[in-house]
Amino acid sequence: MMNQLPKVFLIEDDLVTTFLIKTLMEKFSFASEIYTYPNGADALDALQQSKIFPDLLFLDLNMPIMDGWQFLDAIQNSPLLSKIPTYILTSSIDPNDKSKSEAFPNVKGYLTKPLVLKDLEAIQTSQGF
Repeated sequence: MMNQLPKVFLIEDDLVTTFLIKTLMEKFSFASEIYTYPNGADALDALQQSKIFPDLLFLDLNMPIMDGWQFLDAIQNSPLLSKIPTYILTSSIDPNDKSKSEAFPNVKGYLTKPLVLKDLEAIQTSQGF
C-alpha cells in the first residue's frame, strides 16, 4: 500500500474527466483529500486563501477564464505557491506545450489524458512517498 498524499488539487474544466480522475485517485488511495476546480482562477483564489497548500497539483492546459499557462504564470511570483509540485494533465500532444511546460521549475511531469493507474504509481515513486 502506497502512502497517501494528504491534499491534492485537480484543476480541470471537463466534468467527466474530473469525475474519472477523482474516482481513480480514490480507488487507489492516492490522496486523502482531492479538491477540484474548473479553472485556474478558482484554484488560485483557493490557494491564496489557504493555510495548507496541496502536496501536489494536477493542471489542465486548455480551460476557460484562466488556462493552465496563465495559472502557472500567476503562481511563479509567489515564493510559496511556485514550489507546489505540479503535473500538467492535458489532451494536447503538441511537443511545444511539453517543452514550454519544462520552463517552469515546479512542473514535475507532463501527462496526456486519460490519466491511468501507472501514471499515479509513477508520480508516487518519483515524489518519494
